[in-house]
Amino acid sequence: MNFGAKAQKTVTHQSLYWLRYYNQFAIHKNWTWHNEIDDRRFFENNKQHHLIMHSRLHYKIYKNADIAFGLTYSLQSPQEPNSNTDLVVPELRPVQEINLSNPLGKRFTLHQRLRIEERFLHKNNGMDLLEGYAFNFRFRYRLQASYKINKKEANNPTTLKVADELMINAGRKIIYNQFDQNRIYAGLEQGINKNISIELGYLHWYQQRATGNQFFERDIIRFTLYHKIKFQNR
Repeated sequence: MNFGAKAQKTVTHQSLYWLRYYNQFAIHKNWTWHNEIDDRRFFENNKQHHLIMHSRLHYKIYKNADIAFGLTYSLQSPQEPNSNTDLVVPELRPVQEINLSNPLGKRFTLHQRLRIEERFLHKNNGMDLLEGYAFNFRFRYRLQASYKINKKEANNPTTLKVADELMINAGRKIIYNQFDQNRIYAGLEQGINKNISIELGYLHWYQQRATGNQFFERDIIRFTLYHKIKFQNR
């Protein structure tokens, strides 16, 4: 596997903030519909970097395991806040995943997620959109630990989260960047009531570009509003 070209390595450092709304519709004791919208912006010029929307249907197969499938739609703006183009590249991304949770005591839980994505990115020349879509697979594995800081029976728990996610590209057009990116995250989630919570965290994003010798290193502040909605009593 070729993880990069041999040319001189260059790393571009950037700072961003992400604003995310995440809801879960409980439609059956085994079925939950998850939806996210994520507005990702550079601190510099407050320019949008990425607008991304996820929708997935989760089915519980065991007490601590579920499978999911769905679709992601995204609009990718230029990778530089001072870019001289306003090109926005659409992407369609079917998604399949499996989630496992392993409670290790009353407060500590280990979570694992394996996700497969089929990525259809609108072809472009860097300035304009072209006809058709480019395609590749992406495999994602995330390991996350969560720890409830206050008592388990608290109505509004405070939860510390630490996670690491690795993403690998695959496909005929992937030459130098089989390694796509690594994300390390730490955050604190605070329950407001049984249906609403907020989370603030820091994400370190290290990504290899298609050239193989160019990388992005991003420092990201992420704010999330979680919202649980029941269609019926479970």
